Amino acid sequence: MITAYAMAGAIDHARLYESFLSLEGDCDGTVVLHHGRVKRPGKQIASFSAVELKALVPDVDECLAGVARRAERDFGLSQVLIVHRLGRLEARESILLVAVSAPTRRPGFEACAWIVDEIKKEGLIGLVELA
Repeated sequence: MITAYAMAGAIDHARLYESFLSLEGDCDGTVVLHHGRVKRPGKQIASFSAVELKALVPDVDECLAGVARRAERDFGLSQVLIVHRLGRLEARESILLVAVSAPTRRPGFEACAWIVDEIKKEGLIGLVELA
């Protein structure tokens, strides 16, 4: 099962994780989570009060779903959840939540890392302004 989208507003981690777990079967032994946050110093500007993120592609949700589908296929996953924030974010705010389920640890960890790297590599969401 694939769930992937970008959104403005806070990510409700607890609700999303609970929903993710409710869809799990008994064939998966591993759930891996990545909770990305805005940190200081930033990658592009060391000192900032906030960052502004926007979609760089017309259908960012479909592009995120494409990354999720490739991970599901290539790593043998049962479920993939990707939620990426858009809009204004301050340091320590959640920017990305990725959850995957797999039969064993190795493909789960590898898939989660691959998804995060792929989202960055694909250039789907970008920094458009610093405040």
